[in-house]
Amino acid sequence: MALATTQSLSKDSATDVDTNVTSFVAQAQDLGISVFSVAGLTLPAAKLLTVSHEIGKNGEQRKLVKIDRTEVDTLLVPATVSVKLTIVRPASTAITNAIILEVVNQLIDFLIEGGSNANVTAILNGET
Repeated sequence: MALATTQSLSKDSATDVDTNVTSFVAQAQDLGISVFSVAGLTLPAAKLLTVSHEIGKNGEQRKLVKIDRTEVDTLLVPATVSVKLTIVRPASTAITNAIILEVVNQLIDFLIEGGSNANVTAILNGET
């Protein structure tokens, strides 16, 4: 099953209702990789969403979801931030989709902590 050609992603703290959305439109889709971007940005500013799949050693599957955002500073120098989620699924049948979904939900819960993004802020502040 292919991803939708447009991905509407909320800029706000995670909730069940998407508000304040940015639309990422498919730019390239090839075997194992899809790249989406936000239209109308002046280069070098860019917002990209990448989804890719590959098979690693011993048959493990690697799933990558990455968002890159490039902004231009006051000296007109581009700077890019990247946020990535990599799921490494061993060939073992002991790890089911349900287990992976549980772990992803736990990670999201940790990051947004009560909808306030408290743990993301703590991580950005260098807290461990």
